[in-house]
Amino acid sequence: MAAIGQDGKAMGLITYLLGPGRWHITLGYTAPEHRRKHIHTALFEALRDEGLQQGNILSIDCRTHVNNLAAQAAFEAQGRTIEFIEYSFRLKDEVVVKEPTAEEMRMPEYLIEPFDTGPVGLKNMQAFINEKTSEGYELQQVIERSTYQWVLIFRRADQA
Repeated sequence: MAAIGQDGKAMGLITYLLGPGRWHITLGYTAPEHRRKHIHTALFEALRDEGLQQGNILSIDCRTHVNNLAAQAAFEAQGRTIEFIEYSFRLKDEVVVKEPTAEEMRMPEYLIEPFDTGPVGLKNMQAFINEKTSEGYELQQVIERSTYQWVLIFRRADQA
C-alpha cells in the first residue's frame, strides 16, 4: 500500500503479510520530506479500513525498535496497543557479518512531551517548542490527540 504524490513519486508505504485472521506490517516508511504530514497514519487507516471491510481480520500487528519512541507514540496515537515485547540475541551483524560498533548501536535520544494548549490556542505550544529548541532539541513530530491535547516528539539536535 503506497501514498503517491502529484509528481508520481511515493511519499510513503506500508507492506504487510496476509495471515489467517491477522495481518502483520513488515515495513512502514515515509520519505523524509513528507514526514510529520500524517502520511503513515493515512496509510494505516486505509489498511485498517480494508481489514474491517474484509470482515475476517482480527488484528493488524507490527513492531518497532524499543528505542524508536517516535514510532511508539505514533502507534499509540493511532489506537494500537502493546501486546508483547520481543527479545533477540544478536550474534553478528546480519548484513556484513561483523559485530556492530557502539556508535552503530546508538539510538537517537527522543523526548516525548504531552501538551495541552487549552482554549488559548497554539501560541503557548510555539513558546514551548522554542524553549525545547533552546535546550538543544528539535521538533520531530506532533500528534494531535484531541482539540487541545497534543504529543510533541523532540530529538536531540546534535543527533539529527
